[in-house]
Amino acid sequence: MQKRELWLEVFEDEVKELHQKDFVHGDLERPSGTPGEKYDNVFLTETGLRLIDVGISMLREKVGDKLFERQVRHELEELEKFGHYFLNR
Repeated sequence: MQKRELWLEVFEDEVKELHQKDFVHGDLERPSGTPGEKYDNVFLTETGLRLIDVGISMLREKVGDKLFERQVRHELEELEKFGHYFLNR
């Protein structure tokens, strides 16, 4: 459990660092209607948790502040849900 908590903490820090660099992944949780498992774009590897790009990531400079900040808030909500999912498996 301690290892999972550490992996999750590092993963959360990495996602937040992406946000600080004006990048948002777009969807930790799969978009509704897309086949597959709920979080199958998040992989557990030997070095920790890794994201694969789902093709809807965005840069602040391309979408503007308002949309970017809304997506960051949404992603942080998904990150919290993912944390509960990951730690309780």
